[in-house]
Amino acid sequence: MKNMKVGDLVLLRGGIWSSYGREGEVGLLLETSLLTDRSGYPDAEFSRVWWDNGESKLYKSDHLEVIE
Repeated sequence: MKNMKVGDLVLLRGGIWSSYGREGEVGLLLETSLLTDRSGYPDAEFSRVWWDNGESKLYKSDHLEVIE
């Protein structure tokens, strides 16, 4: 699997529990960050993805796949 970097096109794969309305769609990776203060949840990397309608949202990075 290719490492993600800003500017990559990514596919949202979702996860075990997925309320993502955009699962299976491709967006543009804007940034990634490690979130450490999540009310008792373990640290996790999240990525902000920009969609074709101008909306951007955070998703768990391991739910994204780089399009090559």
